[in-house]
Amino acid sequence: MSIETQKINKIMKEMFRLQNHLNNQTNGEQWVDGTTKEGRTINWKRCIWLETAEATESLAWKHWKSIDTPDDIENVRLEVVDVWHFLMSDMIATKGLEKSISLALEAEQSITKETASRYSLIDALESMAKSALSGETPLFQFFTVVRILEDFDFEDIYKLYIGKNCLNQFRQDNGYKDGSYIKIWNGKEDNVYMQQIMEENPDIGFETLYEKLGAKYKETIGMQNA
Repeated sequence: MSIETQKINKIMKEMFRLQNHLNNQTNGEQWVDGTTKEGRTINWKRCIWLETAEATESLAWKHWKSIDTPDDIENVRLEVVDVWHFLMSDMIATKGLEKSISLALEAEQSITKETASRYSLIDALESMAKSALSGETPLFQFFTVVRILEDFDFEDIYKLYIGKNCLNQFRQDNGYKDGSYIKIWNGKEDNVYMQQIMEENPDIGFETLYEKLGAKYKETIGMQNA
């Protein structure tokens, strides 16, 4: 096994472990059976196609307006990582944790840039959405989208995933479900601050990022309430 493959193995396992933990904490351990601890039905595939639609909306595809507007590829990347959260969740619920990791590693290795180049980005996104809408788990379609995106590899997914996972955890711990959490910090969405912290600290880990989010939240919300 190459050093690169070993690295991907390690970060794949870490992401699945973190996602499983977040779901257990947020929804209760019975989430794998399709319900939250409050008894609400979970539909991961609906989450997948909805996030895919949001990624598509970041592309300048509408012929009737904004024809000179460039694609917002940065937001496409963020939406793709949101898809990854829900895709992992769907796989864990249907395949179990260990089997899901194995299948994801196989898919990541099997889709090459050459294979993916047969598709445009918007077609690949639509293929992912169609798969989820038909009740399938669009794992290979997901990695096709990843390969199409320029300057975006699995380590980039990992970094953004850690950031979004940490932010999701932070939101849950600070009243997201009961509505007391404030998502807009001094005029900017919390996502923006999360990305800024990660850009300023390229090697930041989960715990340190969580601490810095807490400090920034306290600072900016204090400014809003002043």
